[in-house]
Amino acid sequence: MRGQNRATLGAVALVLATFVAFVMGSALWDSSEDPAAPPAPLASSPTTVPAGKITASSTTNQTVGLPKSSLALTRLPLGTGKASNTPKRGYLYRCGGTPHGGPPVTIPPWVDTGAKSWNATTKLASGGKVLRTATFAATRSGANQLLNGNGLPARSGTFPVPASDPTHAYNPNPGSITAHAISLSLPYNPKVSSTPRCEAGAVGIAVNGIPLLDGFDAGGYDAAAVEGQDTCHGHPNDLFGYHYHGLSPCLLSTAARTHPTQVGWALDGFGIFVEYDSRGRLLTNASLDVCHGRTSTVPWHGTRVKIYHYVMTHEFPYTVGCYRGTPKSFAGMTITSRF
Repeated sequence: MRGQNRATLGAVALVLATFVAFVMGSALWDSSEDPAAPPAPLASSPTTVPAGKITASSTTNQTVGLPKSSLALTRLPLGTGKASNTPKRGYLYRCGGTPHGGPPVTIPPWVDTGAKSWNATTKLASGGKVLRTATFAATRSGANQLLNGNGLPARSGTFPVPASDPTHAYNPNPGSITAHAISLSLPYNPKVSSTPRCEAGAVGIAVNGIPLLDGFDAGGYDAAAVEGQDTCHGHPNDLFGYHYHGLSPCLLSTAARTHPTQVGWALDGFGIFVEYDSRGRLLTNASLDVCHGRTSTVPWHGTRVKIYHYVMTHEFPYTVGCYRGTPKSFAGMTITSRF
């Protein structure tokens, strides 16, 4: 997302600990209803990729380094404008509705607005390989799970995007990547609310300490489709710094490309995972509920637990569509519509 006022994110200590399994409401999606749910062995949770092993995917094909899919990645549904005032599968239940007022957007050639689709195999990514000292820690403090870092990616592209970069013609990102304190306090043992709650732009944090934003850019366009991002599928803005809108190949170890693995936390405390069908393909929206999640057995703090969680997919809204729990604040900011 672009063109937003700078706000320095406040510092705090961070936390992660063992999660105690609890019984979820029968209204939530259960993997027993999904014949494709995999019995495959579980990866450790969460996992991070060592900085030295984070490599670029491709500047001309944004499916390199990502899991297999049953979807046609050449014709992914375009998420532009897909906000709903009630929870709805494949949409964002977003506080305040679709954001407006972002900078002008040039529709790139890999986006087909007529067919309402985009081609992830031909999308350009900004180049460059900039290495940084990224810090992130997770610890438990009583009933709280605290996450703390400096907001830096271990590897990114070059920002601001130089005029010589091929992506400069399509919504080049003018921002810079700078260190800033990331501080997040979440419930250690999150509970499911009686009704889903809307999200408001920032939806969580990845296991490498990078903020996760929803599927929209500042003007309500599908961010994964139209925004200028690097080969880790990230870029900076003035409010949250460097961030992701969807699944980054730089979050995935080799095992995580085929086995259920935690890749982040939502602001209500529930985990965000990659999860696969019986053929080793990333789950699609059809297997998920209105908030982009489900209940199944996944690795949670090193233990096999049947819990509710969110799932990253190749389809909009990509991460979290709404909250099943009670969202907390991100770096001291109240969770209200800010875009």
